[in-house]
Amino acid sequence: MSPPLQILSVGCAAVIIAAKAFWMHPGDIRQQDITVSAEHYMQSSTADHVRLAVLEAFQDAPSRWYNTSEGKAALLGVVLNNQMSHAS
Repeated sequence: MSPPLQILSVGCAAVIIAAKAFWMHPGDIRQQDITVSAEHYMQSSTADHVRLAVLEAFQDAPSRWYNTSEGKAALLGVVLNNQMSHAS
């Protein structure tokens, strides 16, 4: 995976992990919530799914495509399609 796609994957991971952590205790986020969410992300198949989805969405795209409305929509789709279950 090229460095730009790695960065997109890490960015998606950060959003997915933060969303789950905030969901666990809305308005009262704790370091433990982020740690638990990150551990779940890494132990589940979510990380692999996100990397694959980013590759599929962007591997043949020109670099400037990332900053277009289509590129942003593709990233949003990757995040929304790979949200982790709120149970755990």
